Amino acid sequence: MEAVKCVCSPPSQPPKPTFCFVFLLLGSSFLAAVARDTILPGDGMSGNQTLVSKNGLFELGFFSWGTGIQRFLGVRFKKMPNATPTFWIRNGAVITDVSSAALEVSGANLCIKEAGDILWCSSVAAGVLPPPAAAAAVLLDSGNLVVRNQANISQILWQSFDSPGDALLPGGRIGFVRETGRNVSMTYRDSLHNASISVDRSRKNGFVLTTDGHDSLGTFPDWMVTSQDKGSSLILNHAGSPNVTEFLQFILGQVSLMRWFEDSAEPNNSGWVARWTFPSDCKSGAFFCGAFGACTSNGKCSCLDGYQPRYPNEWVLGSFVTGCSRSLPLSCEANGQTEHDDSFILIDKLQGLPYYSQNYLAESDEDCKQACFSKCYCVAYVYDSGCKLWYYKLYNASFAARPPYTKIYVRRGSKLRAKNGVHTRAILLLVALFIAVASVLAVLWRYRRDLFTCRKFQVEGALVFYSYGQIKKATRNFSDKLGEGGFGSVFRGTMPGPESPIIAVKRLKGRGHADKQFRAEVQTVGVIKHTNLVRLLGFCVKGDMRLLVYQYMPNGSLESHLFSERSSLLNWSLRYQIALGIAKGLAYLHEGCEDCIIHCDIKPENILLDEEFCAKISDFGMAKLLGREFNSALTTIRGTMGYLAPEWIYGQPITKKADVYSFGIVLLEIVSGRRTTKRLKSGSNRYFPFYAAAQVNEGNVLCLLDSRLEGNANIKELDITCRVACWCIQDEENERPSMGQVVRMLEGVVNAEIPPIPSSFQNLMEGESSSIYSDEV
Repeated sequence: MEAVKCVCSPPSQPPKPTFCFVFLLLGSSFLAAVARDTILPGDGMSGNQTLVSKNGLFELGFFSWGTGIQRFLGVRFKKMPNATPTFWIRNGAVITDVSSAALEVSGANLCIKEAGDILWCSSVAAGVLPPPAAAAAVLLDSGNLVVRNQANISQILWQSFDSPGDALLPGGRIGFVRETGRNVSMTYRDSLHNASISVDRSRKNGFVLTTDGHDSLGTFPDWMVTSQDKGSSLILNHAGSPNVTEFLQFILGQVSLMRWFEDSAEPNNSGWVARWTFPSDCKSGAFFCGAFGACTSNGKCSCLDGYQPRYPNEWVLGSFVTGCSRSLPLSCEANGQTEHDDSFILIDKLQGLPYYSQNYLAESDEDCKQACFSKCYCVAYVYDSGCKLWYYKLYNASFAARPPYTKIYVRRGSKLRAKNGVHTRAILLLVALFIAVASVLAVLWRYRRDLFTCRKFQVEGALVFYSYGQIKKATRNFSDKLGEGGFGSVFRGTMPGPESPIIAVKRLKGRGHADKQFRAEVQTVGVIKHTNLVRLLGFCVKGDMRLLVYQYMPNGSLESHLFSERSSLLNWSLRYQIALGIAKGLAYLHEGCEDCIIHCDIKPENILLDEEFCAKISDFGMAKLLGREFNSALTTIRGTMGYLAPEWIYGQPITKKADVYSFGIVLLEIVSGRRTTKRLKSGSNRYFPFYAAAQVNEGNVLCLLDSRLEGNANIKELDITCRVACWCIQDEENERPSMGQVVRMLEGVVNAEIPPIPSSFQNLMEGESSSIYSDEV
């Protein structure tokens, strides 16, 4: 293990730039690595390497999109402390194994290779005849990657500015580029939409914004662009000050000039702000309000009834393009069935119909409604001289200021859930109780002889039904209590026999809650086995009493070792193995079982340690067992505050990514040895996960390490663990990795990039009492 010691600002101090100097003595020589900006023939750039411009502002490499393992060639700002935009080089080459990837110069071309296979090569610009025998690729101080003639460096053979994707750096241009013979446009693509920005030569500084076939005409301000060749191309001007960073951003139906705002007094307020935007109001842009957003008479956006802003913080700042999301989940998504109790709400006083309707053959309004009901992806319908359906999303909804009005019926969440939730839950509880009783009776029948004659404890194979007398005798009348919580109490016991195995007996309390937890534990941990899951040996039912029998964990819970001064200090090696063990256990629950199991309450108290400090996930009383084809199924809050993912708080449907978020919080606690819900004593970043995310972005991971370890840690493992933790606690669940990906990152199979700082952290926890975060819900 590589031992590194570093003196850094303690977490209780205000966050500030911290510099830790680590000197590695290799033999008797000191090696200094100098970043390069050039690729020469025969000296390519490997997939894990990067090029850095001479001014140190830009970095080129194979970067990932979100948390996926796929990589793409792109350029980004190297030293930007917050979320950094990446300017993708539009070549279509997708890298799946970055360790075998390379960027090389071959003759006059630049090529991307993976495992020796050529995925893409640049083409020499028009008019360059004959092509030079030797070329070099250089990342310029402008962020432009160019391939140029080594004998004549002013001769550009190819440049990345000709493929700007959805972002354009100053000095880049759109329109016809005479030097390379290319007609350049900005593009935006996702799974549903295509959009582009091209030059409108008919007017000065004009451009055409095309989104899915719908055109909008706009004009750049004179100060923003420079026109060349009689308006055939437009160059994005450099910022007036060399210390100002800008770029042109294109998202679906909106283009903005983004400028970096640096707040020296409050660094956490620094970020990208829009200096200019087109369209500037929803009346002139079909996609301005995003999906399920509607344009109002005053040029602002609002969400349709039954929907709410997808990113409220962005709406406050006047950016609406990310649209709205459904306030309540669809029952067809939760059940995976076409029979459901979703409802439709009438949206009238619209100005025309939204885009992308689909004609459907129906003879009445009811037939049209049922046609939409039968498809879970159908989001709206209208019957007016024919049936029209809308799939997936609604765009370009606009409220009319005066008649004539248009109406549609928009699908919203379950009406029955919203108004009759108590009645529905009662029915589900009765059904669940019936299933539980039937299961218990089946087990009783299977082990009927044990009730009267068996005196041996059978712990091999299937779950064992124990008599109350056996449990009472093993625990010496429940005299040795190990712990107590909201679920009940845990007692230590000893089985009779030659080896006298030790057991832990959980006695559940509260009749309704005990039944619910009893069913959850038996249906989940009772039917699966994994080295990182606590093993359920059997159970006992007597009247209202519910008892669960587990293997005994001699080293107690992870919580007692992290936060209690009476327990022995866990060294870094043990912490890393515990983190990896928890990840493997969750990966098995999510991906390895026949049915996916969401634990719903991952926290240090529910991680037990055996005699060798192997991590075992326990307490499945809140777990939810889901079918393999589930989408989202949970809406009722369960778990512990401080470890709950944002979707719990916002009332959104829950998937297995909620466990990923909780695991990220636990990782930070394993690293720091402190409760993440315990606020820092001073400083603007008083919520510890926010402080941790900022330090990870600045490369100061040693400052997050438990001070009791005195810097003794494997720096590579520490860095990976902190990065993984910050990926897991991202606001959006699709930005969080799966637990399988987490395991691969912790094991070093997949590289963990530096994650962005979750934007919601800036608004969380301030002014709140830290005591609420230990309450169970």
